[in-house]
Amino acid sequence: MKILIVDDEADQERLLKFAFRRKDSLRDFQLLYAGNGNAAIHILNNDPSIELALLDINMPEMDGLTLLNHLRQHHPSIQCIMLSAYGDMTNIRTAMNRGAFDFLTKPVDVDDLENTISKTMQYASELRKSKLRDEENLILKQKGFELEMQALKAQMNPHFIFNCINS
Repeated sequence: MKILIVDDEADQERLLKFAFRRKDSLRDFQLLYAGNGNAAIHILNNDPSIELALLDINMPEMDGLTLLNHLRQHHPSIQCIMLSAYGDMTNIRTAMNRGAFDFLTKPVDVDDLENTISKTMQYASELRKSKLRDEENLILKQKGFELEMQALKAQMNPHFIFNCINS
């Protein structure tokens, strides 16, 4: 599974890469990194297999809140975890209201990161299963409608022929 980290602080990338190597439960994730929202959009447009994004709220060029809006419109299946300083609660609250799944404060606690990613991925998995069930239900309804139409046609055909012969 791929995780996109969007943060303008280069040391944050090194810290998170180290954390992902250190934790057994995080080793299977492939990390992609973007230094701002515009670079993130470019990566997302070229790689549809990204399922999770860690977004810094305050970045140059395109901040995390603007990027979050873009993701909700163009990549709604990607779950987002916001990264910000603890004192930035106003922006964190805004991010949560705009659809972020959760948030982490800097400096990132690795155990908290592990738990948050696990919880987010479980939620994403449940959403995918729900979407598959909805698609299967729609297909079954369409098949039922087609069978009902075939049955009606089969009933109408003999009646039409009988009326024609009687005429």
